[in-house]
Amino acid sequence: MNYVRIPKARVGVLIGPKGEYKKNLEKRTKCIIDVDSKSGIVEVTPQEGADSLKALQVISVAKAIGRGFAVEDAENLLDYEYYLEVLDIKNHSSKSKKRMEQIRARLIGKNGKTKHLIEEHSGAVIAVKGNTVSVIGYLEQVDVAKTAISMILNGAEHSSVYRYLEGHRRRRH
Repeated sequence: MNYVRIPKARVGVLIGPKGEYKKNLEKRTKCIIDVDSKSGIVEVTPQEGADSLKALQVISVAKAIGRGFAVEDAENLLDYEYYLEVLDIKNHSSKSKKRMEQIRARLIGKNGKTKHLIEEHSGAVIAVKGNTVSVIGYLEQVDVAKTAISMILNGAEHSSVYRYLEGHRRRRH
């Protein structure tokens, strides 16, 4: 049995209106998804004869939804070539609430500019929630996004991060 705990506020996203998203995900993956809306615990069990790796993928989808991703982005994790990486912002700063807010603000940027540029240049999708920043994409996309995010978390100037991203994009094309 596989399980993950997601924030209670995100349980409704995983279940979907009238339970439709959960039912659809169960049907597509041949997994049984049990969601405890009080605790936020999501248990996934493959049905008999189903691919047991699908259960791990469904756990990743639930985890991504819990980290703030839209369902459409989280569903990419049902593809074996997509990865989810969750980085803890606390590992890069003091534990003060004010400092955490500053770091989140630096990651997102004014009007979402920094987050958008990292997504655009890496091809990955990013979600900043609580004390974490999460990335979904192909392995190379995740690596590029993680490098840019780490640069910001370690105090690099935004202009340096943008130059790194632009350089990566030029090398890729």
